[in-house]
Amino acid sequence: MTSVSETAIQIPLSSWQDPQGDVVLRYSREECLVYFGCWNSAGEPTNFLSRLTFHNACAVRGVRVEFLPYRVVGPPQKSAIYVVQNSTWLNEVNLQSDRHYPESRNRDTSTAQHFVVCGHDNYYDIIATGFDETLIPEAEAGDLIRLIEDA
Repeated sequence: MTSVSETAIQIPLSSWQDPQGDVVLRYSREECLVYFGCWNSAGEPTNFLSRLTFHNACAVRGVRVEFLPYRVVGPPQKSAIYVVQNSTWLNEVNLQSDRHYPESRNRDTSTAQHFVVCGHDNYYDIIATGFDETLIPEAEAGDLIRLIEDA
């Protein structure tokens, strides 16, 4: 359940995310990647995909709803992801990790953040320490294009 004090701060992206497309997540112990299609101008697809690589991701969850449960602050951006301030989920994940792995020195929870990546009809919450955005040329994207188009 989200708290009234949970706010989503926009982080602008360099690419223009296709606002009518969904996002595709690939998550394992070693990596957390989110892919989406991009536009050159309204309704005009580019010849590349955007890949967001999340660092030290320790938790993800996805929802098939286009509306966020967080209060979004700031002027709307053409393309953005969000970082959730005062995240109850981040606190829960940290407490669970501390409870089950109290001796672990491999996880620094002080730099973890709660990110949100939205698609048209879905979004993913991701706990990670940061992210990078990379553009993948269509010629190198292979099956990813089909996955995004079918999402």
